[in-house]
Amino acid sequence: MNKLEFLKNEIAKLPPSMLVEVEGFVRKKKKEMKSRQKPSSLLSDLAECAIEDDLPVDLAKQHDHYLYGTPKK
Repeated sequence: MNKLEFLKNEIAKLPPSMLVEVEGFVRKKKKEMKSRQKPSSLLSDLAECAIEDDLPVDLAKQHDHYLYGTPKK
């Protein structure tokens, strides 16, 4: 039995409530695989963090305000 057949058999044995978790795991792994295929750069890594961390959209223009508390321009 190869790995694919093994995984299919094991997934078939899971209760339906766990299939949502398996689906989430598979989607996450597919997303990671896609991101590995693209050439990574520091800028793209930072942009990804900004999206994930819900940083303000005007962070680049207003960085002094966010870092040091100066009034916004």
